[in-house]
This record gives sequence, structure tokens and C-alpha cells, in this order.
Amino acid sequence: MKHCIIVKFIPDITHKIEKSFIEQIQELFDNCKEIDGIHDVKVFNCCVNKDNRADIMIQIDMEKSALEEYDKSQWHLIWKQEYGRFIDTKTIFDYDDTKPLKRK
Repeated sequence: MKHCIIVKFIPDITHKIEKSFIEQIQELFDNCKEIDGIHDVKVFNCCVNKDNRADIMIQIDMEKSALEEYDKSQWHLIWKQEYGRFIDTKTIFDYDDTKPLKRK
């Protein structure tokens, strides 16, 4: 499955446009690949600068069974504790890319 974290940072944060800030987030989430069942992690920066857009999307490719271990991991806790203060809104979306909806 894909576990997606879609984030909009607080308006007055200057970090959101700094490459190093995004790289720090990537490095933090790369550690999650040490968890059994997590295959890959990607951080995407939004390519459209509009107020109604999120700033980043973190996509974790994982087995569904790895979600509980991820939730308890030190890296997830660091994400919440260290980066939570920079987040305005966050949406979590999980999907199974092997089971797309079928059109009728």
C-alpha cells in the first residue's frame, strides 16, 4: 500500500521554500526503511505555488502490516514532535495501488 502524508505548512514559515528543510524531512523518513515491510519513501515538493495547495507529500511504500510499527517508530514520533509545530494542516491517505477502482 501507499501511505501518503499531505502537508501544508503554517503561512509564516520560511523553511518551506528551503531545499535543506525538505531534505531534512526526506532524511528523517528514509530511516523508516529500516522497519520491516517498508520498501521506499519519497518526499514530493508541490510544483504550483498557490494558497490552496499543500506544500509537500510524503509517500511511504509499505506493507499494510507495517503501519502499526511505523506509527510507533521513533522517526514517526520525531516527525510529530519536531515538525508538528510547522504544520498548518495535514491529511493522511492510504491506498492500495493494486486495487484501482474499475469504471463501469
